[in-house]
Amino acid sequence: MQIRINTDLVSGIFGLVLAGLFWSQRGSVGFMSSVFPDTVLAIIGLISAILVGRGIFSPTAETVDLTGAGRLLITVGILALWWVGIANVGFVSTSVPLFVVLALMLIRTNRALRWQDFAVAIGVAIALTYGFYWVFTEVLGIRPFRAPFI
Repeated sequence: MQIRINTDLVSGIFGLVLAGLFWSQRGSVGFMSSVFPDTVLAIIGLISAILVGRGIFSPTAETVDLTGAGRLLITVGILALWWVGIANVGFVSTSVPLFVVLALMLIRTNRALRWQDFAVAIGVAIALTYGFYWVFTEVLGIRPFRAPFI
């Protein structure tokens, strides 16, 4: 199915809603850990405002093809489960399976899976997860919280 929409306006509004939602949920965080999210949210808000302006002052409708949107919905569902999982069982124990599943989904779009694909996906997922963990804990100084079910 194909639809025609003003992608600048729609994505800008979506970004502003998302930035507003995250901004309102910031809560009370420490001085050092609040700089990173506030900066990212401000950048998202600025880019979204620019997109809304472009969508209003120079509207261009584009044709968007929605065939294959099922894979996108599955990916959104997997990311939602990951988000819930982080709060309950922690970052490392949810991120490794997430990265493995996403990598295998991407490989599967081009060809059938082989056993080597699983080995590479697991290795890369472990390296990515521990790399992110190291950056957040050692470089950015953001200490992980204790998940309730671990």
